[in-house]
Amino acid sequence: MARGRAVGDATLHGPLFAIGEEELLEYHAVAHGFRPYHVLEGLPDRLRPIAAALSTLKELHGARNYRPVADTIGRLIAATRAHAGFILWRGGEQVLANVLHISDLARRYEAEGGLSFRGFVDLLREAAGTAEAPEAPILEEGSEGVRLMTVHKAKGLEFPVVILADIGCRLSRDDATRYLDSSRNLCAIRIGGWAPLDLIEHNGEEAARDAAEGVRLAYVAATRARDLLVVPAVGDKPYDRGWLRPLNHALYPPVAIRQDPVAAPGVPAFAGKDTVLVRPDGQQPDAATVRPGAYDLRDPVTDQPYTVVWWDPQLLLQEADDGRGVRREDLIVRDAPAAVVAEDRTAYERWASDREQVCETGSRPSVVMQTVTEYAAEPAAKDVEARLPEVAVEDASEDVARPSGRRFGTLVHALLAAVPLDADAEAVRALAETHARLLGATDEERAAAAAMTDRVLRHPRLEAARLAAREGRRVWREVPLSIVLPRESDGAPVLVDGQCDLAYEDADGWVVIDFKTDLFLGVADEPYRRQLAVYGAALERATARAARGVLLRL
Repeated sequence: MARGRAVGDATLHGPLFAIGEEELLEYHAVAHGFRPYHVLEGLPDRLRPIAAALSTLKELHGARNYRPVADTIGRLIAATRAHAGFILWRGGEQVLANVLHISDLARRYEAEGGLSFRGFVDLLREAAGTAEAPEAPILEEGSEGVRLMTVHKAKGLEFPVVILADIGCRLSRDDATRYLDSSRNLCAIRIGGWAPLDLIEHNGEEAARDAAEGVRLAYVAATRARDLLVVPAVGDKPYDRGWLRPLNHALYPPVAIRQDPVAAPGVPAFAGKDTVLVRPDGQQPDAATVRPGAYDLRDPVTDQPYTVVWWDPQLLLQEADDGRGVRREDLIVRDAPAAVVAEDRTAYERWASDREQVCETGSRPSVVMQTVTEYAAEPAAKDVEARLPEVAVEDASEDVARPSGRRFGTLVHALLAAVPLDADAEAVRALAETHARLLGATDEERAAAAAMTDRVLRHPRLEAARLAAREGRRVWREVPLSIVLPRESDGAPVLVDGQCDLAYEDADGWVVIDFKTDLFLGVADEPYRRQLAVYGAALERATARAARGVLLRL
């Protein structure tokens, strides 16, 4: 729906908004259409639902490409309270399942790269026009309705009641359509009404095979029923050409007792005497006709008893309950007692309040993710800093002009992370050329970074790190560290994640070093001290050894 275009009256009259035709006609006569971006004001009470519906459509339309498609569908259902209306329908569970299925399709559409609401609508149109779109499956137990399926699709399933249909469908073909001989790699097929000689010669064999397959399918269909199997049959004599022919010997009682049924338990009393509703040419039933009622029979193979009830077709002419409309009209009657309405309203408001509370609680994260730089700005970081009081600030710089900026700092940190601790000046310069090309650094930045790295490698702290490595102590460079710490702002703990430049062990514990290329470190070293405190706290918690920090100005 483009801006300014009208909404079809079917949208407003349909199941979502359910506005009456008289109100729609009256509004249309005044507004000359249903335009969400031109909603009339000062309407009488009977027309305000139309204005509210158009306003809802306007909001959903305006934000349709700025929120997930499934969210738009959910907001429409929530605004119209369509769930309550759908569930009152006959087969309402299936309707709701289909609505949720569309939401699932919307999520899949976006996960696969869908970009717009219009694209999703076009996708639904294309799927509806080019392929069979099965309804969303619903639970078998406790759900009213009838499922139609072929015998092949019913394999492996079981249902309380199974009705077999289409008695006129043939069990098998008399003329085979193909003949297969795997030993000769032969496939003989009838084409255009003409059959090859191999197919004609083996027609009886293939027809018998098709008949055996038909018997097997009839057995599969009959055994899908758990409690009751309903089979169409002709009361005068068995119909021997249909696909239900294999069941005839179990359905028809002996001719001698076909007029002497017993009362059928659990069914209405059968007043009729004939199981055939209409006969051609005024024919009358005879002694071979099965009379309505129950017949106690026995399986001739296993001698197990079973009961067959032949139904009176006159009872099938009674009008059935209309499947349309609502199925629980008692829930929406207007003359409900005020006390009942108030009690239900209170229960609903309590549920809505509890739901809102649960959603609010669930929206608050139990753990917040922050980088060490972000956490250093939190007030709670002061407590962590107090746990690591020994943070020294040392200077490894020279009083000479040098480049500055983010790219230069990144180049220096990359060199200090990759250069061997025992590298000489030539190795540092070669590594600096490689990283300078990767970062697009200038020659001046490359030369200054190489000189700074070579100078830092001769600093006593780096000498101590080399000594620790030679003694077999742990020396970690660019090591990722994570720790869960308290947070004062909302009480939720925070998972702080960072990366320490250098950490090595000595006899007293850990020495944590953070390289800084800031020209004026002393002006803003407090956040850096807190970062070092977080690194030290993480190492202490992970290794159970004390830690002290060093800010090394480069």
